Amino acid sequence: MKRALYFLLAMSAMSIGCGSSGRYGTPHDLAGTGNGDDGGNNNGSDGGSNQMGCEGELQGCYTVYAHSDSVLYLVDLMAKQLKTVGPFNAPMVNGKQDVITDFAVAPDNSLWAISETNLYTVDANDGHVTLSTPVAACGTYAVALTFAPDGNLYAADYKGAFCHIDISSKPPRVTQLGMIGNNWAISGDIVSVGDGTMYGTAYDLADPSNTGTQINNFLITVNPSSGGAIQRIGPTGYPKLFGVAYALGQVFGFTHDGTGHVVTIDPKTGTGTLYNTFNDPNTGKGISFAGAGVNAMVAPTIM
Repeated sequence: MKRALYFLLAMSAMSIGCGSSGRYGTPHDLAGTGNGDDGGNNNGSDGGSNQMGCEGELQGCYTVYAHSDSVLYLVDLMAKQLKTVGPFNAPMVNGKQDVITDFAVAPDNSLWAISETNLYTVDANDGHVTLSTPVAACGTYAVALTFAPDGNLYAADYKGAFCHIDISSKPPRVTQLGMIGNNWAISGDIVSVGDGTMYGTAYDLADPSNTGTQINNFLITVNPSSGGAIQRIGPTGYPKLFGVAYALGQVFGFTHDGTGHVVTIDPKTGTGTLYNTFNDPNTGKGISFAGAGVNAMVAPTIM
């Protein structure tokens, strides 16, 4: 009986991106081939929060997003599918389209994105971005973005800088708070959850080769007040985890190594487990995920 009850609770908690979408494009599965849209709606029913894929689920459902360099997706965790929201259509920077390196969801469900040098707002209907402000004050190569449950926005760069972005200022003001420290830097992403814990995927700056932490990113926790690493939880066993989100009591990691792998990461040990593989339906190759995000109000456990 206990096992059956736990299963029902877990299925109910599997409320993040677990429904169908009539608004967005055809989903694609393990092989990356379209399998049609079942015509459902994506407006959700979780207490009016308008989360996508939350029909009939408990309150506290939050959509998980992921993206490549140029296209935004949402994740149907129950069906293990991606649904295309749309291209970012970022502006040209130095003669080429700006590459979106990460994505974040505010507590009010507004969507934001960051590139190496710029902060953008994101249209939830079709994914297109609008320039907000430069982020040059945050290191040299911004790769990570997340909101905290209190509405503060944070970013990190590839060389260890950690910054606060005050979006109440016009334009938003970028302030470096500190460094991750101890020769560690964010390899791809940070994500906060409802109890204020901030997770990140990290690598050792003293190990610049293609061995060690570069191909085996660590899961860490970060102090949002200073940017310093609180805890090195453990190695994930996966490289280039450029996107992280949170669902079902686990960190989700999205790889940028061309495999299309998405993994679940145990928040207690850092151990990664393959969740699914997603191929681009146009090329048949694994999607190189550049980032991911989820509303920071997401519950830190599945119960």
